[in-house]
Amino acid sequence: MTNAATRAQTSRTSQELPERIFNHASGEFAEQFNRLPIAVSHNLGNHPLFELPRLVELAKTLWTLGGAKVVFQDSGASFENRWDEIQTKAISFINGIRDIQQSGSWVLLKSIQEDPEYQVCIDRCVAEMSELTGIDLKKEITWIDGYIFIASPGAVTPHHIDHESNFLLQVHGEKNFNVSDPNDRSVLFEEEIENYYAGDLSAAGFKPVSQEKAYVFPLSPGAGVHIPSTGPHWVRNNDQYSVSFSINFCMRETDIKARIYQCNHYLRKLDFVPTPPRQSAIKDRLKILALSRLGKAKAANKNELLRQNLKRLDGISRVVGKVLRRSPNSDRSLA
Repeated sequence: MTNAATRAQTSRTSQELPERIFNHASGEFAEQFNRLPIAVSHNLGNHPLFELPRLVELAKTLWTLGGAKVVFQDSGASFENRWDEIQTKAISFINGIRDIQQSGSWVLLKSIQEDPEYQVCIDRCVAEMSELTGIDLKKEITWIDGYIFIASPGAVTPHHIDHESNFLLQVHGEKNFNVSDPNDRSVLFEEEIENYYAGDLSAAGFKPVSQEKAYVFPLSPGAGVHIPSTGPHWVRNNDQYSVSFSINFCMRETDIKARIYQCNHYLRKLDFVPTPPRQSAIKDRLKILALSRLGKAKAANKNELLRQNLKRLDGISRVVGKVLRRSPNSDRSLA
């Protein structure tokens, strides 16, 4: 596509988008943003950008950029499943999307901003999200990606947590979206967060109390939800296929917490009792300083941000473990 064609396409999309994406007043999300789930109202319901023929073309584009940008799975998971337990589909993802009402598929399109039309939409959303939260998100965001979830009737997204914060907007179909308070340690244990940041993406297990304490958001076109970082969530579609648009982003504050949890994971492996983030400013600073000397000052992507220090930390913990075994009476109280 030529630069002129790209500019024309981008201009056309910006004109087609609604005047406002979100139906909320300035500052309305400031108190709860990235702390608790928030119900969202928006104007992208059944927008042409998210119709199936357009999504098939987007999927083809993303596939040519690298298969990791298209995730294609069976829709028959349960809330308790781990990600690595879910079967991939035998049919092509193109047919899976075209026949989504009957194909029994769960499709995730990542990095949709690679298509300039979706980049315009994401930029508009972030600008309005800054108004709603009272935060200059362009300055605070360290990584951002646009996702589209396309899933068959009855499809389930298992219980899990994510490092990134998220605004998820329902565009087609209906589903029940369950989110827990990320600070409620009866539904999300410190050890689970530590294990997640050490590489286990399914570390946060579904518990009997999870549903009891969940915030349940019935989503239909025009409704959405804000999921704070590490907020446990799980989803079940109703009897129509579902299309959801998601703006996912990491922020400086949550990136710092992630590094502290990585340190705590290895401290716990050494039989220390690690202090959770924000309970000791001095201990937090020491952990951040230790990790800053192991990795790059600025990670290139989310995966690098979360994983770049793990091999080095693992090696260091083994060496320290050998030393501690020679000193079994050393103090291992809160670290």
